[in-house]
Amino acid sequence: MTKAAVYATLNQPLEIMELNLMDPQVGEVRIALGASGVCHSDLSVINGTLPIPPPAVLGHEGAGTVVAVGLGVTNVKVGDHVVISWVPQCGTCYTCSRDQGELCETGATASMFGTMLDYTSRFSMKDGTAVAQMSASGTFAEETVVPAISCIKIPDDVPFQIAALIGCGVLTGFGAAVNTANIREGDNVVVVGAGGVGLNTIQGAKHKGAGKIIAVDMVDGKLETAASVGATHTINASNGDAIEQVMALTDGRGADVAFEVIGFPATIRQSFDMTRKGGETVIVGVPRLDQTMEFNPGMDFVIAEKTLKGCWYGGANVHRDVPMLISQYKNGSLKLDELISREIKLEEVNSAMDEMHGGHIARSVIVY
Repeated sequence: MTKAAVYATLNQPLEIMELNLMDPQVGEVRIALGASGVCHSDLSVINGTLPIPPPAVLGHEGAGTVVAVGLGVTNVKVGDHVVISWVPQCGTCYTCSRDQGELCETGATASMFGTMLDYTSRFSMKDGTAVAQMSASGTFAEETVVPAISCIKIPDDVPFQIAALIGCGVLTGFGAAVNTANIREGDNVVVVGAGGVGLNTIQGAKHKGAGKIIAVDMVDGKLETAASVGATHTINASNGDAIEQVMALTDGRGADVAFEVIGFPATIRQSFDMTRKGGETVIVGVPRLDQTMEFNPGMDFVIAEKTLKGCWYGGANVHRDVPMLISQYKNGSLKLDELISREIKLEEVNSAMDEMHGGHIARSVIVY
């Protein structure tokens, strides 16, 4: 048995309950969670933006200790500390072999359906009802079972709270700037949305040598945090036209690279309009899957020669990028402690969801 926060009903609070947890099967690992970040994608499941059928154990940004391994597992052993990747990356399929591990053909489908790689779940209720697990992870639980290929071994001296953030928010945001975008040294960059992922996009842009890094949000506290991790300029979008303010900071041209890290059509359009001719807009936030947008292909893409790109999981190769990010954290060039707004218990997860919905915090982290 294990205690978990379960998504049972659309638009309703998570329910804390005791669940059965199977032993790890072939190629799987059981993990005692040390910490789990509360990410906006978890909220997106509750409000229906991401369609995972209930009941489901949410959480996908986690780190912990290996307590059992299934047959055939060789990459980790009992006692290892690991980061959990919410997209299992096999390293050998068509996309993995082309350095697109975030689109891994082995792991992507299962992670979208809330199952393990064999399309079944390891969680169940006391009456035997199967309980899905978000992104083959289910980190809102004291213990979980995940594919071994989702486990990246980390040094024992890395705090679980920090390691958990690396598993999603840091990889996604930092990777968007370093792996997905084409930022050149001295480029003007704008990041629309200064939440947990946006803050790491700012850090990735700084790592790439961007010149002006402009953070746009509507919460002064988040903009202050953005400045502390590398934003050179901040714009509160509730105080005047944000597009005009970006233009004023970029000699009237717009940003070389703009990132949208919220997931709304209106802010995607705004980010695109902040991008200069010949520039690049990267969509990092996930809109509702039924939403569409209109563009003028002649004016927007041909004549203006703009590029609009999607970004899934920061274009991350987790087996390469997690060690790199840990190294940067250890040498002080990557600021992660500053991103933790508060540490909570599992039973407080719904209050963290409410605070995140209000848009006033960077990250709450569940500590087990």
